[in-house]
Amino acid sequence: MEAVSLTGITSVQMLLENGLDKMKKDYVSFFIGQELATLTSLDCFISTSVDLQEQVHCVQKLHHVLEIMVSCTVLLQFKHESLFPWTQICINYYRENPPDEKHVFQLPVSSALVKKFYPDSHPEVWKVDISSGHGPKEAKTTWQVSTNPPVEHMMSNNTGLLSDSTVNAGIEEKMYFITVVKCSQVHFR
Repeated sequence: MEAVSLTGITSVQMLLENGLDKMKKDYVSFFIGQELATLTSLDCFISTSVDLQEQVHCVQKLHHVLEIMVSCTVLLQFKHESLFPWTQICINYYRENPPDEKHVFQLPVSSALVKKFYPDSHPEVWKVDISSGHGPKEAKTTWQVSTNPPVEHMMSNNTGLLSDSTVNAGIEEKMYFITVVKCSQVHFR
C-alpha cells in the first residue's frame, strides 16, 4: 500500500470528502427512512462525479429541505401525508436551482391542516389563492385580509372591512381590510 502524504491541502481535501460522504449518507437515510423520498429522487444530490464545491452545494440543498420538513413537523405538527409532497416540491426545486435559503416555497396547505391554529392566532395578514379551471382556462385570484389598510384614505371608509367581532367574537376590536392582490383573466375562444 502506498503512503499518502498528509502535508499541504491533501489532508484537508480528504477530510472534506469523508465529511461530505457521511453527511450525504445521513440525509439520504433520513429522507428514505421517513419515506419522504426515494434513492432515485436523491441521486443528483449524492453523486460523487461532480467537483467538491458542487458536492458542498448538494449537501446545503439537502440540509435546507430537511430544515423545512423539520419545521413543518415540529412547529406545525404536520403529518406524513403533507410532508411527502412538500419534500418532493423542495427536492424538485433544488434539482434545478442553486442553494438559496431565501427562496420562498409555496407549499399547498389545506385549511384543515391549520384549523387548530385559528382560535389562538391573531394574524396581521392572511392570504389565500383561489384557482379554478385548468390550462389556458385557469383563473387565479389572490385575496388578502390585513389589519392594515391597503391605502391610508381607507381608514375613513368602511368599504371592504370586516370587524373582529364578526370574525372572532373577541374582546379586542380590530378591523380587517379585504383586498384583491392579484386576479388573472380567463381568455375565452
